[in-house]
Amino acid sequence: MKAHQTLALTALIVGCSVPAFAQAQRPSAPADATPNLRFQVRTMETVLTSAVQNGVDRLAHKINEVAPGLRLFAGLPHAHGYQLENVGWFFDVEVPDIYPGSADLYVELLPTSGVSATGRQVNNRGGVTSTVRPDAIEPAVVRDPRGEYRTAIREALIDAMLDFGQMPLKPSESLTIGARGTDPVGPAVAGDESVALVLSIKGEDLTALRAGKITREEAKARIKIRDDRR
Repeated sequence: MKAHQTLALTALIVGCSVPAFAQAQRPSAPADATPNLRFQVRTMETVLTSAVQNGVDRLAHKINEVAPGLRLFAGLPHAHGYQLENVGWFFDVEVPDIYPGSADLYVELLPTSGVSATGRQVNNRGGVTSTVRPDAIEPAVVRDPRGEYRTAIREALIDAMLDFGQMPLKPSESLTIGARGTDPVGPAVAGDESVALVLSIKGEDLTALRAGKITREEAKARIKIRDDRR
């Protein structure tokens, strides 16, 4: 299953950024990779994994300020880097899924107005009881967990790409990050959504950023973004 998803994502990424003749190429780590190159790949994998986990932790903290004990995420982030000949580097990033129904449950618990003096309780997945604290409901609270999650992951991966994207690239090659959900932990539910996010930037743009020829905001504007709900 995971191998099939990885190849499918690779086809999507390559199809978005390179000519048709390159679309049949399969991702592979170079057989003759030097220790330094392998270290760079592992470092980038660690950076991307940490970036996703930080996004997960920040949102989980916000959610639990309102509904303590509510479990929203399933799985752990993972990242794997591959070199595509004459294309560049792509990193396949697995992003923790939101438990089916948990985001809807959280939104349902949020009162629209007139918060009562006592919190409401509900049994969460696994029998955990979550209490919504009335004093936690304020304008800054998360009201769209799925939307905020997509935004948090996208921005975290963009920051990692710009700040730590040190993979060896030719000017015409690209550093590409593809983010997808992990394998489901439960049965599929009609209407569930997952995110297929693809970020890509040219080697020449990263080089210009490192040399100070363009600003960080200019480099960010040159990132090609494809964000699909699937």
